[in-house]
Amino acid sequence: MKFDEIAGQEGAINTLLHNIGKNKVASAYLFSGPHGTGKSTVAEIFAKALLCQQSGSESDIPCGKCKSCAMFETNSNPDFFGLKKEGAIEYEKSGREIIINQMRDLTNALSLKSYLGGRKVAVIYDTDTMKGAASNSFLKTLEEPPEKTVIILISANPQGLLPTIVSRCRVIPFVPMEPHKLARILIRRLGISEDEAIRVANLADGCVGRALGGVDEVRAIDDEAVSLMSRIGELRADEAINFALGWKDRRKDLPVLLARMAEVLRLSRRRNSAFSSAIMPEVLEKFDRTPGERVDECFDLLMESAPALWSNNPNVQLFLEALIFNMQSVLQKGKRIGTTYS
Repeated sequence: MKFDEIAGQEGAINTLLHNIGKNKVASAYLFSGPHGTGKSTVAEIFAKALLCQQSGSESDIPCGKCKSCAMFETNSNPDFFGLKKEGAIEYEKSGREIIINQMRDLTNALSLKSYLGGRKVAVIYDTDTMKGAASNSFLKTLEEPPEKTVIILISANPQGLLPTIVSRCRVIPFVPMEPHKLARILIRRLGISEDEAIRVANLADGCVGRALGGVDEVRAIDDEAVSLMSRIGELRADEAINFALGWKDRRKDLPVLLARMAEVLRLSRRRNSAFSSAIMPEVLEKFDRTPGERVDECFDLLMESAPALWSNNPNVQLFLEALIFNMQSVLQKGKRIGTTYS
């Protein structure tokens, strides 16, 4: 993989290429940004480029052909070190933290002469888990870095790192992609519909990695929405409560659920969405038999609930319970029960 295969992080990549091209490579970098923004992937491409034995234009590195690149591809480059990286230094995790012995092992490995005669590069994927003695030990390495060594730290929460560690690194920010740009990537790479791509992009908060693995998640939420709406008129109170309970820790996914619920109602009145193919005809027909003004009132309920979700910061379980009971009352009796969403 090369830099030009990474989408949405042009700022970070251009900075790194400029550093290489102008021979202004720092001894330590901090790749900072949300999970799923490509930090680990770019770190590995950058490491491969730093170790590449061919000189050329910025677009030509890493070359993928030299001995160093070939060894990197097979995870056997002796000048590359990293946590969780097969073929270099593979650290056994002790609990959930990087411990001091791991830092000492890494420092010793970096102090050795380069096997291929160039740089040595280390990528620490779990920087956020460095605590106490491990952080202090690593700080000494940053203060006196071994010659011709580059260390790349990856962090989704740099505020949790020692300020003295951050201050000794060149910080490279990784930012979420705009949803409409991310949706285009998903359409191109995964061959999914525009409607589904937009839903996945919004759920992923602009993070490419999260989006590429999030299609199944969105489809599962779609299924939950259709299942709920197929039975909402006759749902028992205990079933409604159990459904809401299952969502109490899923606040970030709730807008997708509400949107899909609203889509079912909208399609029962006007069937012209790609989402309609995922809805069983009998579900739509059930709402066809419901007075139109009641369907419209339920739709209004859903539209009103979304702003309340963010402005009032309600308990998600109670929020969903109130919404479901209100919709049931409208569908069955033609009026709301007056429950708020706070």
